[in-house]
Amino acid sequence: MSDVARFYGLQINRSGMACCPFHNDRDPSLKVYDDHFYCFGCGATGDHAGFVAKLFGLSQIEAAKKICADFGIYLFDRQFAVAVDPKVKAECDYRMWLHKASKTISEYLTKLVNWGKVYAPKNFNVQPHPLFVESLTKRDHIEYLANILTYGSDNEKRQLYSSCREDIMKIRERLDKFSAAERTVKRKAI
Repeated sequence: MSDVARFYGLQINRSGMACCPFHNDRDPSLKVYDDHFYCFGCGATGDHAGFVAKLFGLSQIEAAKKICADFGIYLFDRQFAVAVDPKVKAECDYRMWLHKASKTISEYLTKLVNWGKVYAPKNFNVQPHPLFVESLTKRDHIEYLANILTYGSDNEKRQLYSSCREDIMKIRERLDKFSAAERTVKRKAI
């Protein structure tokens, strides 16, 4: 089950938990077991085929065929899976992006607030730290994005999806670089 879930985009932590793609989940609430999954948030449950069926809006047999085709297992006389409806795939992509964007913006906003405190100049004669300046210049916009992702209407979120996907992806890449740099510094300290 974990291989299927990872293949279709779930990021599973060490304890087998992941953020549920079936509802707007900010903290991991979906447990992936060896043979099934269960979401403690929305109650979604099922096996491999049930997961894929729910994720892509397919019937159980279509989901089984899709798994077979994607994993190179030929159980259906070499028939490949039924093509996924583009509308369903687009909706699934939007839902996955919405989850990742919420997590990214929340993490970045936390960093901006922290940088505003940690790097605040002690006196006015000193050149301010670049992260402090970034905190001042970006915080209002990131708070606005966080409000839309948390409290906005579906229409507002979809507009954000069409207009800000690239910007939020760049923020995610920047956060990943910061995390990698922090891990390197911690390793050197040890």
